Amino acid sequence: MSARRGAAGLGAATVLALTAGCGMLGIGEEKDKASEEERLVEMLNESSRIEAEMAAAEWRVVQNCLEEAGFTVHEPWMTESYEPEEVDSLTYGYPHEGFILDAEEAAEYGFGGWANAPEGWESTEAEDYYAFQEEKYEEEEGGGMEESEVDTSAWDALTPEEQYGWYVAYQGAEYAEYANGTEQDYIDMMAGEEEWAEETEGLSEEELVALEEEAAAEEEGEIVVEESMEDEEPMPGGCQLEMIEALYGEPTLVEETYEGEDGKEETWSYWSSGPENPAYTSETMYEDIEAEYTAAMSDLQGEFIDCITAAGYEGWEFTEYNGLPTWEFFDALYYQNTSEEDQAMMGGDSSVEVPPLPEDAGDSFEEWKAYEIQMAVDFAECGEEVGYVEPSEKAYDAANTKAYAAIEEDVYAWQEEMNDALSKAQELLDA
Repeated sequence: MSARRGAAGLGAATVLALTAGCGMLGIGEEKDKASEEERLVEMLNESSRIEAEMAAAEWRVVQNCLEEAGFTVHEPWMTESYEPEEVDSLTYGYPHEGFILDAEEAAEYGFGGWANAPEGWESTEAEDYYAFQEEKYEEEEGGGMEESEVDTSAWDALTPEEQYGWYVAYQGAEYAEYANGTEQDYIDMMAGEEEWAEETEGLSEEELVALEEEAAAEEEGEIVVEESMEDEEPMPGGCQLEMIEALYGEPTLVEETYEGEDGKEETWSYWSSGPENPAYTSETMYEDIEAEYTAAMSDLQGEFIDCITAAGYEGWEFTEYNGLPTWEFFDALYYQNTSEEDQAMMGGDSSVEVPPLPEDAGDSFEEWKAYEIQMAVDFAECGEEVGYVEPSEKAYDAANTKAYAAIEEDVYAWQEEMNDALSKAQELLDA
């Protein structure tokens, strides 16, 4: 048993002992739940730290191999390390956030579907909306990870032949061709990029857009014959394979199945190396979360549907992910008079059924936008009326806590395996 796992077990035993006499009164129950979530959050953050450290160690082992072979200039993005982004909650977003908005936001912007409409997405109002969303994200999430400038000058100074040689040394000739085409393909591609850079140097953004549109128009209607490629990814070779074998052993080919078009079963494969984090690979974890949440919220979901139906919004049903298809609905509304290609592009592969488009939504963009804003306001009011948000947050938090607790021991075991691999990497680097 690891020291970390032992500490977790000791803490649980202590809590049980202290609360055994007052469980019927519920004293300490909320504290216990908070403590459990804090422990699981720390588990996730520790996993992120290990992954970042392992990625850096893997690259250092590969880098040593490449430099021993004479490759001292490296593809610049490979040398970039990253700082793991810590989380403070097990829950990332709640199912209700897509259809119950803050009252002021609902009245000002609706659901934001109009900003993605053909008549709306280039407007100044849309720019204001997306600026508002970005500001809201920065306030709620801290703005996420900052992108750093990458110095590509040394790599750019290499000839295409030298760059391609690096790819061969890194992952082997077969993988280099799979990822980048033949050496001649790569040379031709780089020559084309250089010509484009020279052609567009000094152009304004408007001029660049016009040139891109002109190039796209010239290509339209041309028959493009693509060379067939092997669907199966080849096993990596070169220095990457040496690193994998040294730290984890022989890579394995993993086959996954999924439901493709017309319900046909499709397969795809990839090469796996090293232990996989159970938090990413559980086959039922996210389904379990949704099922747990649905069971807790089914009554309130029924009340919410009754409320919006009474307000004039008929035909709405919750999806399997406990949301309402507001985005899909407004895509259908705003794109109803566009081409089949545009409708297919906006609809994507979504199989979610949306309510029929109502006649009282009008037949112009301005009327549709007004309908959307009123609908967002009415949905927000129904959320307030039935008291949806707070129980939703508690139910989703509880479902996530239960799901992560179920894989806790597996995650700790994975962390131990990764720490063993880190020790191997350090031994290689010290040799």
